[in-house]
Amino acid sequence: MEDLKKSTALKITLIIIGEILLLFLVFSSGVAVGLKKAHFSNKFADNYERNFMGPHFDMRDGKKPEFFGKTPPDFMREAEGRDFRNAHGIAGKILSISETNLIIKDRDDKENTVTITEKTLIKLQRDDLKIADLKTGDEIVVMGSPNENGTISASLIRVFNSK
Repeated sequence: MEDLKKSTALKITLIIIGEILLLFLVFSSGVAVGLKKAHFSNKFADNYERNFMGPHFDMRDGKKPEFFGKTPPDFMREAEGRDFRNAHGIAGKILSISETNLIIKDRDDKENTVTITEKTLIKLQRDDLKIADLKTGDEIVVMGSPNENGTISASLIRVFNSK
């Protein structure tokens, strides 16, 4: 009878220790995800002006900043989204191709850098392509997510007009 009580107490103790370890792992995973998000947000904020507003203006010199000859409120009022880029996708023609990057010229004649990884899916209709199959002048649509250096990390590239 006493062995049964010791065995039951040991099982309960092991279950409690296992639950504590599981809770610790879940908490640690949440902290790791939070730190990754914070790191990404910090790096993306460093490139915000370059990504969305054009050149960076240093306001620490005490001068009133001007954006293309206008003060910030006037500039923002007149911009109305024209100069803002979509950070999650782009459509346009390929200007240049390297092993890991594409330079795309969008419909506003802006050049955008797209990063390609081994996980990037490249499609022409139903056919899978490789980066070597792409050519300058191809019309493509890229879906992806912004990365730390302000480029789009492509998850899907759809080729529409291939030369």
